[in-house]
Amino acid sequence: MEWRCEWCGKPHEENDPPCDNCGHGRFEKAVVQMGPAETDDAVRPVWTCTECGRDHEKHSPPCSRCGNAALERRERDYSDVETTGSTGWLDVLDRRYTAGFAVVGVLALVLGLGMVGVVDLPVVGSAGQPSPPEVPGHAEEVDGISLSDAEDGLVETVNDDREDAGRQPLDRRETLDAMATYYNTRRVEHDYEDADAPTLSELDPFDPNCQGPISVLPYSRLYVGDLVDDSIDASSMGQTLARGRGTADSLSERLEADETRAGIGVDIHVAPEREIYVTVVAC
Repeated sequence: MEWRCEWCGKPHEENDPPCDNCGHGRFEKAVVQMGPAETDDAVRPVWTCTECGRDHEKHSPPCSRCGNAALERRERDYSDVETTGSTGWLDVLDRRYTAGFAVVGVLALVLGLGMVGVVDLPVVGSAGQPSPPEVPGHAEEVDGISLSDAEDGLVETVNDDREDAGRQPLDRRETLDAMATYYNTRRVEHDYEDADAPTLSELDPFDPNCQGPISVLPYSRLYVGDLVDDSIDASSMGQTLARGRGTADSLSERLEADETRAGIGVDIHVAPEREIYVTVVAC
């Protein structure tokens, strides 16, 4: 090749500008055989559309964006670049995304600590537990007697009898209460709404944190009418339900004999026919 572009150095066989690489209008005589042109992008000019301002590497009208036929040669402008150097992946993260990743990381950490028991999370361990069904009857009060107070009286009676027998009192636990409430209301649902009979496998989603086996003790032998004649209060109602008016297989006797038990939960529900449904869960 005998000719090359004065600007970009591309070899040409003839002195026939403009350069078909950069569009420059002057060639110079080549002294030596030139290899492929190697032009630094930092000094190579650009061709800018006079209409939309789009930069082109070559003078090859029309503009690839707007179709304008006039391209103007300009030097590359690096005045808006503050510093040069390598760019890490942190440099391209938007602050909003960075904050979002930080929040997700904190939540994941707290959830992990909650799962292993380092921090107390009310949600952990309760998610997925079945809710007791809506059933007819009374769950809070009957004939002015608080059923919650009657439950307290039942647990107190059981613990009094256990202490008399040299056993440790049982600890009232929320999860065991929830299991007893679910199973007890399922019994009422079965008897009064033709639902399937409750099974112990329905209690599997609960997590009572028991070290030993769990006992579910359903009981319903008395009617409210059997107790009204005595004009009893909630405490004595719980006592009567625990001891079963001296029946051989009372709840208290069944729990008194087992020294491996540590926790208890209880639910009392009065059905529409005023039969008293009691379920105790112990472990």
